Amino acid sequence: MAKSIMQDGKYCYICRKEYNINTVSGLEEHHVFGGPLRPLSEHYGLKVYLCHRHHNEPPLGVHFNATARWRLERDAKRAFDLRHGAWMLDKLIKRVQEEAPHAV
Repeated sequence: MAKSIMQDGKYCYICRKEYNINTVSGLEEHHVFGGPLRPLSEHYGLKVYLCHRHHNEPPLGVHFNATARWRLERDAKRAFDLRHGAWMLDKLIKRVQEEAPHAV
């Protein structure tokens, strides 16, 4: 249960990054990589707080909007690479995929 490596406080990551708005109520924790990769997100702090609108509501929520999801994944990879070295996250993801090829 690592603290997020992507943000230093409890606010909507997308509201702040995209709109420079500091949304601090109605927040939900989002693991950037889900499914079989969720344990990686939890262990390495690849998670952010999102307001409900940016988490679970169409069309802006990351569970409905591929572009928003891709941006979070890109930001998570950059944060991870700065701490653990370039391409290390890709290697971890590949290892999970090899261990459970039908799960990813």
